[in-house]
Amino acid sequence: MTLSMLKNAPRNLVFFALVPASALLSGCSLLFDEDTREGTETAEECAVRVAGLLGPGTSYHAFTNNVGTPTFTYDVTKMPFEDLQALIDEGGDETAGRRLLDATNENSTARQTFMSMSVDEKGAFFLALDPSLYRVRGETQPLTEMIATGCERQTEGMRLIMIDVVPERVEPVLCPADPAEGEDIDPECLKQDEP
Repeated sequence: MTLSMLKNAPRNLVFFALVPASALLSGCSLLFDEDTREGTETAEECAVRVAGLLGPGTSYHAFTNNVGTPTFTYDVTKMPFEDLQALIDEGGDETAGRRLLDATNENSTARQTFMSMSVDEKGAFFLALDPSLYRVRGETQPLTEMIATGCERQTEGMRLIMIDVVPERVEPVLCPADPAEGEDIDPECLKQDEP
């Protein structure tokens, strides 16, 4: 149907011609699911989604201490470019993924290596493929707060997908060389070597 035909056609005919077309367009969502990584996710929505992702086989659920240091992994594929650039400009290692791909020449091996590598509080990026990933170490905190903390760090188009936890590093306590009489000594203290 051309534009001149639409101008001369009765209004009822135009309506019935356009309604099926709009129904077809809305049916696209049935064939192609909406990408859930787009847009902004509230901290509450994130917490519910992430709790389902962190199954029994993850280090998060295997962790038995009450306090640890989390490494948050985010899918940043749908982040707006300006926001991603600002995150990179904070000092994260933006070439980690590319180096791993070059070294292994295998996408799955490079991604697996990236997911197990240690990162600092500035983070590291795996920007080579979909999904693009950002891993960053958080502050030592109680296990019960880690999901909320990871979700609060999200911005538009960024999705928390994993939390890896390492135990809090505890400095050993040395036993006093010459304990005072009646002084309580920690039974877990390490004996100092005698000279």
